[in-house]
Amino acid sequence: MPLPGWKELIVCDGVTVPCTFEKFMELIKNGITDLVIISTFLAIIVFVWVGFKLMTSGGNEKAWTDAKGMLWKVVLGYLWILAAWLVVYTITSVLLNPGYSLLGAPTQN
Repeated sequence: MPLPGWKELIVCDGVTVPCTFEKFMELIKNGITDLVIISTFLAIIVFVWVGFKLMTSGGNEKAWTDAKGMLWKVVLGYLWILAAWLVVYTITSVLLNPGYSLLGAPTQN
């Protein structure tokens, strides 16, 4: 049983739950979601570290500039991660839709 918020990475076992394309897309979606959660924790740690560096720079212009540069790198990197998650989540949501077909024709259920 995964922790709250985490997604299970084992979505099929080949015996009781068959491994299909939908299960593969679910695995991709769950893996990316878990990586976003991990990156959020890491970004928070770096934000705290940058705040500490900014507070302890003591008027040192180079330390202040380095800390601000680190802050912007983390912010931009985290925005890239969220944008990638949004793209993957959107694509896998469409591919996991039961009525969607790669050939464009609606499938009959």
